Amino acid sequence: MIINSKKNINELLKIDGGKFSVNSLDEAYKFCESFTKSHYENFPVGSIFIPKNLRKHFYSIYVFSRLADDISDELLDETSETKILMLNKLLNLIKNPQTSDSNNFNPLIYALQNTIKEKKLPLSPFEKLIKAFEIDSNFKQVNTMEDNLNYCQFSANPVGELVLRLFDNYNDDTIKYSDSICTGLQLVNFWQDISRDYKINRIYIPKDLLKKYEIDDLYKNNLNNLKNFDDCCKEIYDYTENLFTFGIELVKFIKNKRLKLELAFTIEGGKRILHKTRILKSRILYERPKLNFVDWIIIFYKAILLI
Repeated sequence: MIINSKKNINELLKIDGGKFSVNSLDEAYKFCESFTKSHYENFPVGSIFIPKNLRKHFYSIYVFSRLADDISDELLDETSETKILMLNKLLNLIKNPQTSDSNNFNPLIYALQNTIKEKKLPLSPFEKLIKAFEIDSNFKQVNTMEDNLNYCQFSANPVGELVLRLFDNYNDDTIKYSDSICTGLQLVNFWQDISRDYKINRIYIPKDLLKKYEIDDLYKNNLNNLKNFDDCCKEIYDYTENLFTFGIELVKFIKNKRLKLELAFTIEGGKRILHKTRILKSRILYERPKLNFVDWIIIFYKAILLI
């Protein structure tokens, strides 16, 4: 099920879901499940480690995030102002109780509002996610690593908070470690996608670091001075690895065994991708790291040791 076209996105921004409308809550959740399973993401939706009674809630949260992401990234012909208006329309839909005279309901909104009510979720994580997609819609290269961290407070960390809340494991201890892990995972995504992001004019390496290592242009400059680029990358990789080192304590605070397993695999997967990215050195300008069979064995082994 592919939604990322302007027509389909606009249908899901209608109060009744347009051509995707459903008549029951069960149908709404089935829509979210079908949509989720048609996409591949580094998000724990549908994992065998997620208890069956919670999966529907992961599906509804995922569809919200995916739709918002498609608005910010897929509508290439739309202005940033239009995208921001669409994002806020999506947010307003989940904030307001859904009503329909014809008993036709928007599947995403119907399911997500039920998830929020049933699991007693605050609206703040969803508001933060929308803010992150607004930033994406009007992208500007960051000046410092602190700017990246601020972005992660909106883009990645709310996802971790929602997972903890779904498992009734949210508290002052778990959230600080979760934020560190989620931020680390977001940064890993930035570094592994350098070759892709550059093509769409997105550079997540902070300007102050590029200046520190005398890099005027990632591709042009480093053909002549690869050591500077490698040194710059080492600094951002070390910074990211320290986030995992701190956040890995989260596993000790998780009560649910299935979530503990999910987190262990997610953490070790992120660390392994960071390791593969580090090995590529300057080739990261042209290649994206790939995990092979041996990598998955290593991830599995280290994840088991964590728990």
